[in-house]
Amino acid sequence: MSARDLLEDLRGLGVTVEVKDGFLDLDAPAGVITQDLIESLTEHKPHLLKLLTWEHRKLEEADRRGLIIRWSEHPMWIKLHDPTTGEWHEVKASECLPSVVETANKYRRKKGAES
Repeated sequence: MSARDLLEDLRGLGVTVEVKDGFLDLDAPAGVITQDLIESLTEHKPHLLKLLTWEHRKLEEADRRGLIIRWSEHPMWIKLHDPTTGEWHEVKASECLPSVVETANKYRRKKGAES
């Protein structure tokens, strides 16, 4: 089992895992943390610390960027940057709110004017 798998399992059990002052901080429902989980946590602690630190930095960067709306490289699709996860999503323009399409159009015109 990898550290990422362990983290997914813990989150699936309702366990919140954070890094505080270089230590793992867990908040779990009663009875969820078993001896096997403790052993896995001990084994994967260095990797979990790195993974959680990386996730935290990624979310901070996404939060700084905020919501970004652009036309996709694919015709008739708009790409959206999700500030809560840092992920990009592509949505058909016909399924977007008019204001989202307007924002994408403004960026396209602005970018075209700079060229």
